[in-house]
Parts: sequence; structure tokens; C-alpha cells
Amino acid sequence: MIRLESSALRVAVATRGAELQSLRSVADGHEHLWQAGPEWPRHAPWLFPAICRVPEDRIEVAGRSWPMPGHGFARDLDFRLDELDARSAVLSLHDSPRTHRYYPFRFSLSIRYELVGTAVLVHLTAANRDRRPMPFCLGFHPAFAWPLDTAPGPHAIAFERPEVAPTRRVTDNLLREELFEPAAPNGSLALDRAHFADGAVILDQAASSGIRYESPSGRAVEMDWTGFDALAIWSPPDGDLLCLEPWRGLPARIGASSDFASRTDLTTVAPGEAAEFTVRIRLRLAR
Repeated sequence: MIRLESSALRVAVATRGAELQSLRSVADGHEHLWQAGPEWPRHAPWLFPAICRVPEDRIEVAGRSWPMPGHGFARDLDFRLDELDARSAVLSLHDSPRTHRYYPFRFSLSIRYELVGTAVLVHLTAANRDRRPMPFCLGFHPAFAWPLDTAPGPHAIAFERPEVAPTRRVTDNLLREELFEPAAPNGSLALDRAHFADGAVILDQAASSGIRYESPSGRAVEMDWTGFDALAIWSPPDGDLLCLEPWRGLPARIGASSDFASRTDLTTVAPGEAAEFTVRIRLRLAR
């Protein structure tokens, strides 16, 4: 476990999956991340090179078939610690014989966590070390405590912009063709567990690149991102957690081809090039 601390924040990051595991404010010691449990045993995994599932749990690349675990494999592998000081850490994952069982590309992922004021700034670089274009999905899957505190009344998500586009859903973690009602046409969503009775709410045409998840007390988690083009919001039927997930790419569609490179939602990086992604998570204390 890697621990970072500033005058405002205390953060813990595991080398397994480069996963953020604790996010506390120094002022009151309050924990904002879900602390795992039987309802969902993770904290904030990275999803690479797939989000949710692919048809028959296999991808096809250049005429060969490869098994692909749900949400990819990066979340279950140990990252290397490359740099560390009191307020920042850099971890990396590189292709290996183990990753080649699932994904036949040479790649590297580098994730930098840095404490800046009352925020954690996360910068991820996905580099193609192969001789051919490299397609992939990338998702960040942090779970925050829900409720954030004991203040009475519903929590809410305020979006940077009104979200008027239809939303999507999954069945068996594959994307359905049906369209569902917009998440927040007036820019705000009052949270209710009924929203997630049919699983995650997926904004595949998200207008916002930032949100504010807030308790009636004023305690809040603000998150903004670059490089991602979709947002998923999810909570399991039981468990005091809310997942707010910036995605680049989507779950595979029900009935889609297994040909990975043919999917239009994927990011494809040219040989020797890299794609950059950032997420900033800022904490606000109760009033």
C-alpha cells in the first residue's frame, strides 16, 4: 500500500491494479471512498482494455481469438512503483507473457497520483509499444460512500451541463440497443436507489466533463476529467456505495462481432504513440 499525504488529504493507493483505496480529508478525517465489502469487493479499479464484457468473453484480433476477462485485466495485476514522494506516486503496467494471454499487443500504462490542494489529480498515459495500431477501452471505476454522511435528505449529482441525450443500459454486462430517458435534462439528478434497479445508467453521449456529488450537509466530491467521452453511474442493490465512472469506450453491444478493431467506440493508438487521460477528484467539507 502506498500512502500520500498533504495538509488537506490522506490517500492510499494499492500496487495491485494501481487502485485508489482511501480518500480522507485531513480536517475531519472523513473517508469518502467505499471501503469494499461483500456487496462490491473493490474501491476504484481501472478498466483496461475492455469495459464490462465482450461477446462470449473473447476478442478477435487479426483472425485469432483471445479470452477477455470482464472489465479487462489491468485491475487484477500488480503495477510497478516507479516514483514516490510524500504527495505523488507513479505506477506502471507493461505487457508481459501474462497479458499476452488476453491481449496480443505490446503496451504500457502509466498512472500518476498527485495531491494538489484539496484534490487528487490522476494522469494516465496509455502507450502503444507495438508495430500495429492498438485498440482499447479505458474506464475509471471509483466507488464513493453513499450516503457521504448522516445528514438527512437525498444526495444529488450536479452536472456541468444539462444531460438531455438518452441513456443506455446493459444486460449481462453487454450494451442494449434500447434508449432510455435522459439522466439530468435540468442538470441535476436527485439520487434514488430505484435509478439502479436495472443496473448502471450509462451516458454514452455525456455533455459534461465534470460533476459534483453532494450531501445535503454540503459535503461533496467534485470530479472532472479529460480524454473520456462517457459516464456511468451505478450502485448495487445492497451496499452503501455510488460509482461515478468516466469511460472512454463502452461495453460491447449485444450480438456484436468479436472483431475488436472493428468497434467504433474504441480508442486506437498508432504505433509509438500514446493517449492521455486525466481525472481530478476534489473534496468539499460539510458546511
